[in-house]
Amino acid sequence: MGLDLSDLAVKFIRFDERGGSSIRVRYAGGAELAPGIVVNGNIEKPKELSRVLSGLRTGDGRNIRDNLVVASLPEEKGFIQILRLAKVKSENLEAAVRWELESAVPLPVEEIYFDYETVSSAAHSDHTDVFMLAYPRGVVDSYASVLHEAGLIPVALELESQAVVRALIDLSDLLPMLVIDIGATRTSFVLVAAGGIIHTSTIAISGQSFEGEIATNLGVSREKARELKVTSGLSVKRGGGDVARALAGTLQLLIEEILRHIEFYRDHAKDRAEPSDNIGTWREA
Repeated sequence: MGLDLSDLAVKFIRFDERGGSSIRVRYAGGAELAPGIVVNGNIEKPKELSRVLSGLRTGDGRNIRDNLVVASLPEEKGFIQILRLAKVKSENLEAAVRWELESAVPLPVEEIYFDYETVSSAAHSDHTDVFMLAYPRGVVDSYASVLHEAGLIPVALELESQAVVRALIDLSDLLPMLVIDIGATRTSFVLVAAGGIIHTSTIAISGQSFEGEIATNLGVSREKARELKVTSGLSVKRGGGDVARALAGTLQLLIEEILRHIEFYRDHAKDRAEPSDNIGTWREA
């Protein structure tokens, strides 16, 4: 079962295989979290979070029915980097990554958990590119502890972007892509090339900030702003285009951030996959 933990909510989903590559949703659900339980990815009130999770394991058929979970870790707490290493044998790769950790992560090695995977290069064989992910032990241990307290067993803890990329992209497609995930409290940018993640970042623009801009610029309540965001969206026709105009400044900032990521790819990472023109063009999902 997949479990997503954020500042605002807990969400879960379980799939079943139907034969071949076909899957179906077996069950899904979630619960909102009271303010202050999780703040900026930090679990501030572990007992309350554990009670919410425990409560989701009882009740009707829409609740959690498994105890083995793959759970997300907060994007903003991870250290992510592509390491370019000299060609080494596979059995020596972990030692090489561990050696690079001291300069890549601003924490002592004994205070972090880390994992890695190799990333293919488009045309180079004289080095190995490695996607490295590290988290402070305190962050990982706090999430694992809450899950255990709720009677759940974490089979794996991973970066949210990894799950998003797996769900959206066929990683056998080596073309570069930019995934933009606009969430309730932040927007994540995930650059994918050569079958793997090569860069991630987050900014404060979010669903909540959209609602704040709508409320301020249109002089309505946050509740009304949330309703308008859903019913009118960015349409220039619905509601007279008021919402689109109210969000124009924020959307321009979002566009500039997207362009900055495109430039980052072209300046720093285009040798990992070609052609680079696929970054910055629309592709139908």
